[in-house]
Amino acid sequence: MINPQGYKWFFETTTPAEGHMHAIKRTVVEAQTKFQHVEIMETVSYGKVLVLDGRIQSSQADEFIYHEALVHPGMLATEAPRRAAWSSAGARAPRSGRS
Repeated sequence: MINPQGYKWFFETTTPAEGHMHAIKRTVVEAQTKFQHVEIMETVSYGKVLVLDGRIQSSQADEFIYHEALVHPGMLATEAPRRAAWSSAGARAPRSGRS
């Protein structure tokens, strides 16, 4: 069991009456962009997590769930998949100073 006083805590609400707490080892980045508040934190249980506007988007420990969901439909659409390539530019907003 970890010592609760030894960590900074990140609390993410899941409903108006409930939430989930994550013990934070360190904050890697915290910034406010033109579009959103961005944080990358290293948690005790999930490794590094990406948080946008206070909501966890992705974490090292469970990112495979997201990627599996992207890959499997394509693999199931063919009879005998031998090779696969995945490419994505991601959902990116323009950087400041650029159009």
